Amino acid sequence: MTGIGESYECAVCHGTFVKSRDDEEAMAEMEALFRETSSPQVVCDGCWIQVMAWAQLDAPETLKDQS
Repeated sequence: MTGIGESYECAVCHGTFVKSRDDEEAMAEMEALFRETSSPQVVCDGCWIQVMAWAQLDAPETLKDQS
């Protein structure tokens, strides 16, 4: 993983994007939301929205309780 301003390939759509936040911040958000992650992947904002929608609708057991 790399830092802000560097290019990356989205693990879902395979588009190329420029990072707008640092890896530590993104990883902390993922760890705060998901119960377990086997192999964290870097995804673009659009795919992140889709992943979150999938988790909320089809796999809520993957998410930590947000109460």
